[in-house]
Amino acid sequence: MTVSNAELKALPLKVDPSIFDLEDAAGTVGGIPHRWRWIMYGLEEIPGGALIALEHLSEGLLSAGGTGTDLGELALGPEMELRNLVRQHGARTNMVEVLGADDPLALAVESTDSLLSAAGRAVAGHFSHPQTGILDRIGVSDGGVPKKSADSASIGARGLEDDTQKTRRHHGRPFQAVCLFSAEVISELRSEGHPITAGSVGENLTVSGIDWSGIRPGTRLVIGDNDDPVVLEITSWAPPCTNILGSFSDGSFRHLDFDLHPGRARAYAWVLVPGDIQAGDPLRILP
Repeated sequence: MTVSNAELKALPLKVDPSIFDLEDAAGTVGGIPHRWRWIMYGLEEIPGGALIALEHLSEGLLSAGGTGTDLGELALGPEMELRNLVRQHGARTNMVEVLGADDPLALAVESTDSLLSAAGRAVAGHFSHPQTGILDRIGVSDGGVPKKSADSASIGARGLEDDTQKTRRHHGRPFQAVCLFSAEVISELRSEGHPITAGSVGENLTVSGIDWSGIRPGTRLVIGDNDDPVVLEITSWAPPCTNILGSFSDGSFRHLDFDLHPGRARAYAWVLVPGDIQAGDPLRILP
């Protein structure tokens, strides 16, 4: 059955709390301040839909033990409590098994992604415009870089099968399920003398034909045809780290730091509709 753009745009972000381990939960709450800042990038005022999401997000963090008035203060208390639980029970212990589904801390974690998604969608709706491109390359690894090329892959809620992270402390949250980057940005960096190649900075999906500077949290991408598409939603930018130093002639990973170089950062995405993809698949940005 063909799925329309309107139906894809209206898809809700369904968050399953059972997929969060304690490290996921701590990283999700700890990431709230910079994710919000990136959603609001370039805006002079908060759109109404995003403001409603912010109010609900703040209320949830207060109920979970947060204090203060801004998101950084509000998120700190719940994050520290989750870090304490990591030390007590182990990073990979399931959050719901420890807290129960109705605990305010678990509810705050569960609502974080859906509320940030709502805020991002409210903003992206003012900026996104229809685009079409190509999925140039699929990259997977058993940890570290470069990602090796794969002809095809299955994408689930936690990302690409057969792909793992070298360390989970800063990676692997549900909102970081898939990492994307632009073939055109890679070409620009190579023209400046950097030895970067597709997959060398750890992206899972290298795309071309898309105006990468127009991508922002809340943007939705559809991979494949309308009969059986995979649908992703950009959630945040991927902070660079020392693992990718070898891709830059001056040894500085800051070339991919969004705060220093907007339009040149890799992006993380949540999986709204899982499925199978192949290198060369068409992709499009939803208007």
